[in-house]
Amino acid sequence: MSLFKNRFIAHRGLHNNLIPENSLLSFSKALEYNYAIEFDLTITKDEKVVVFHDDNLLRLCNVDKDIENVTYSHLQELNLHNSNEKIPLFKEVLYLVNGKIALIIEIKKHNSIGVLEDNIVKLLNNYDGEYFICSFERNVLTWFKNNNPHLKRGLIFESNPKKFEKYNKILFLYKYYKTKADFISLDYKLLDSSVYDFCKKNNLELITWTIKNKEDYENIKKKVNGVIFEKFIL
Repeated sequence: MSLFKNRFIAHRGLHNNLIPENSLLSFSKALEYNYAIEFDLTITKDEKVVVFHDDNLLRLCNVDKDIENVTYSHLQELNLHNSNEKIPLFKEVLYLVNGKIALIIEIKKHNSIGVLEDNIVKLLNNYDGEYFICSFERNVLTWFKNNNPHLKRGLIFESNPKKFEKYNKILFLYKYYKTKADFISLDYKLLDSSVYDFCKKNNLELITWTIKNKEDYENIKKKVNGVIFEKFIL
């Protein structure tokens, strides 16, 4: 039986030109369709766990500062894009979802290994719902393997730049055996590759990202257990 009861996963919530990514509004829209949601966690200077994708605030908030160098009170002064939406706290997302849909929680690269992860675990200890931890970062997944091995962990993996593609499988195997992830979140461009073949041969659960139209979804839907999608409705 698959880990993923709902194979449809909204990438950073259901966002568009009017609804910012990783906002409470984007997650509310996903709830309306009963989609699982994928979102990103990082940490502020004063160790608040917040939902945000980038290292820097420039793209989404028009402020050229790294999020790890500012306090949460500073973030409260900012809006996401041209909306009235704010950067949410992780605990606000947990309160909003309240176990209604699954959470695919990506932990971004950060400088506070152990601090962010420990704070996440404390919040999840009081949460009654389905969730999965995932990351590109080996040290993040290793922390969870060593400290909270009961949590379901996913290794996110993407293709190397073209001239280094021949090293894809070697790098993947290194990260996989170091982290012993429970599932793999694989770049859809690798669904016809030796990395994919290894995952299938070893019966690893697979989700893929990021599918942006129904044609691409139809082409890959039988290959994976879950699909992270955006820009359209499945």
